[in-house]
Amino acid sequence: MKKEMRTLLAAAFAVAGAVTAQAADIAPVTGHWTRLGADRSALVYYIDEPDGFHVVVTTQQGRTSRAAVARFETVLAAGQSATVSIPRGAGEASVRMLLSNAGDHLHITEPIAAASAR
Repeated sequence: MKKEMRTLLAAAFAVAGAVTAQAADIAPVTGHWTRLGADRSALVYYIDEPDGFHVVVTTQQGRTSRAAVARFETVLAAGQSATVSIPRGAGEASVRMLLSNAGDHLHITEPIAAASAR
């Protein structure tokens, strides 16, 4: 399973110029890629377990093999939400992504900055 997730992550970060919406609803083990600026992106996926959605957000800053990568994990019970704050360049406001357990899917509210950075 871990190898499949690494493959999914690598494929998502390899995608360039994808268009994203300001919100998304995804099913378990379905990756959702979000562009956060010219050289920043995030990949979100989750696994549905008895105690809630095990959500993973992996961010990448830069487009080279040496790009900074960060990972955030949380468990969301039905009805719970979590906000992930993603730093940007000096003097720029961070962008925030809201993740919500909607019962049968994960709802992702993407940052407004992601839409304006296209």
